[in-house]
Amino acid sequence: MSNSRLSVRHWALTLIAPAMLMAASSFAMPQAASSPLVFLTRDGCVNTTTMRARLDEALDRLKVPKDYAVIDADTLAESDARRGYGTPTVLYENRDLFGMPEPTPPMPTPT
Repeated sequence: MSNSRLSVRHWALTLIAPAMLMAASSFAMPQAASSPLVFLTRDGCVNTTTMRARLDEALDRLKVPKDYAVIDADTLAESDARRGYGTPTVLYENRDLFGMPEPTPPMPTPT
C-alpha cells in the first residue's frame, strides 16, 4: 500500500474512530433496525465506497455491530432536512458525526 493511501486511511480512522467511540460511550447502541446510525449517500457519490469501508472498520475496532441504515438522500422527501447534507454523511441520532449543523431550507442543490 502506498504512503499516500496509508496516510488517507490513517486520517479517516483518526477522525471516525474517536467520534464513534464518543457516540458509543454516550449512548447505548440499539440492536438491528432500531440503530440510530445512518449512512447517507446518493447515486454517483465518489466517496461512498471509501467512507463506508472506514465506518465499517471503525465499528469493527469498537466492537459495535454494523447495523446502520444506508439511505439514498435523493429518495427522501423534499422537506427532509437530511437532503441538505453533503454525501457521504454519517448521522448518529440525526446529528452529523463530525458536527455539521442540520441543514435548513432552502436546501443546497447536490453536486
